Amino acid sequence: MIYESLVKNTAAYKIAARDKAAGRLSHAYLVVCQDGLYLRRYLDLFAALLLCPANGCGTCRICSLVGREKYADMTVFPAEEGDKIKTEDIDFLVEDSYIKPFEGDKKLYVLAGAENMTPAAQNKLLKEPPANVHILMGAVSEYGLLPTVKSRVRKLEIPAFPDEALLSAMEGDFPDREKLTAAVMNGDGTLGRAETLYGDQKLAEVTDLAVRIVTEMDSSADVLTFSGLVAKESLADLMSVLQLTYRDLIAAAEGREDLVQNKAVFARTKGALGRYPKGALYHASEAITEAYVRKNFNAQDNMLAEWLLFQILEGKYKWQRL
Repeated sequence: MIYESLVKNTAAYKIAARDKAAGRLSHAYLVVCQDGLYLRRYLDLFAALLLCPANGCGTCRICSLVGREKYADMTVFPAEEGDKIKTEDIDFLVEDSYIKPFEGDKKLYVLAGAENMTPAAQNKLLKEPPANVHILMGAVSEYGLLPTVKSRVRKLEIPAFPDEALLSAMEGDFPDREKLTAAVMNGDGTLGRAETLYGDQKLAEVTDLAVRIVTEMDSSADVLTFSGLVAKESLADLMSVLQLTYRDLIAAAEGREDLVQNKAVFARTKGALGRYPKGALYHASEAITEAYVRKNFNAQDNMLAEWLLFQILEGKYKWQRL
């Protein structure tokens, strides 16, 4: 499993392991991780840690059953990935929690996508479970959870993984190193997004467009041309590629080419350094950061793309005049 070493090296996993070793498991944990594609798999690892006598050894019968979500003393909601947890699921959890474990000394209920539960379902979780019952909740974001629920759980946060850690974990299964590097660098530190981008031909197209913007955009007419092309692509992906590209150019401009991350794209854009004063590179990076903020406030993609490219062009000429 690609993700096993990544998760087991997180502070979140080590905290849960220490809790178990000390015999002070919380009755409820909340694992927060922005990788929605792999969240359920990560929860299975935490579940194995809590239920396996050898602390999630990964080789015993219990770990095998937990990994397949077939262990008798573990129930996962929703039953099918992609569904949402229903109020009746929580009703079942509450009633079932009073039945003694079948095999071990504890029962575990896993709630994947907990932030999508209705307030009514969440309120039903507030009742204190029996001593041998534990709840493991997983959420991409904690903001959909009621404050009363969050106050009763031990929060474990899995942050974005470092690029080098993802590259190391994925390179055995994803052999195209250049393609993998591009996917990881634009994957927001999540295994799921990096994996998706690796198999997405659009990433190559977005990268080509980003290179053209950096190396060819010189006029307002160019802005309108390129912003029209952006509307056909994914703006979020383009901003990610542009952000990394300008950061690499900044590193080179500061005399630290050794810090360049995406060397393949840098080789294609390095020639643009003579046309970008250092201040213009910083201005472009700041404009992209502002574009992310505007996008989060539901700015229209076509208008935001045009605004961003004008900002980059304006900074380029402003700093050339200084």
